[in-house]
Amino acid sequence: MVEIAVLGGDLRTISLMNTLSSYANRIYTVGFNQKEVGVEVCERTLENLPYERLNAIILPVQGVGTDGTVPTLDGDPLKLDPSHIERTGEQCLFITGVLTPFLKANVPRKVISWMSREDVAIANSIPTAEGCLRLAIENTAHTIHSATVFILGYGRCGKTIADLFSGSGANVIVYTNEDGEIARAKQRGFVARSFLNITDDADEADVCINTVPSRVLTPELFQKMKSTCFILDISSAPGAFDPGVAKAFPQKILNVPGIPGKVAPKSAGEILGRATIKIFEKEFGHGT
Repeated sequence: MVEIAVLGGDLRTISLMNTLSSYANRIYTVGFNQKEVGVEVCERTLENLPYERLNAIILPVQGVGTDGTVPTLDGDPLKLDPSHIERTGEQCLFITGVLTPFLKANVPRKVISWMSREDVAIANSIPTAEGCLRLAIENTAHTIHSATVFILGYGRCGKTIADLFSGSGANVIVYTNEDGEIARAKQRGFVARSFLNITDDADEADVCINTVPSRVLTPELFQKMKSTCFILDISSAPGAFDPGVAKAFPQKILNVPGIPGKVAPKSAGEILGRATIKIFEKEFGHGT
């Protein structure tokens, strides 16, 4: 008998629960109702969950706030308290996207992060890349075909983004300080350069997409770029640029983390659901 509770979340969470319904015997939900989810769930509050029976508690992709705040689809957050967590049995897993300080400090159980899994990261790179392409099309006055597109970072997302833009006819230039990533980018046929050169090259870019979770988008870089360059930062908080500083420049500069949940929530939720079933199979060894 596998019983899980899903606390808060967004549109991805609905798709996640639909996928998990083929595995779990019972799904309790806090922050959603039966009509929203579409499969059989047991609606509860944080106070009346059967914590001692739960095999797993599933939290939102963005994790839990420093004060225990859990985001919900309707914008009315839940407040997870350490006293709730203490009521869980030792067998209870906690699954989330981001392992935030609150979870590190207050959960004496096994916590598993989706985003630390290679299968999730690679699968998520596809809707991420498609979302980047859509935003680039919507925020430029020219075609992507023949445009010069800078890709900052060549990890799992950077690779897929570079491939998709190249397939659309863009002239892709990859920037990274990792020798291995430079070699891989060149092997794929891309121009690959060190970050040390990016300010000198900045006026070449029509589109610049950053995947690096550090402040690599500097005022000096903005100063050198064309006024028409579209700059998209998909890195997680605190982002790759200072929003206050960016306002002083003429370019359209956006920070859009969590793209899969915004552009393809159904597919993103299915990715999380399949990964969660793999986690359950490994931890519990059985299903319905």
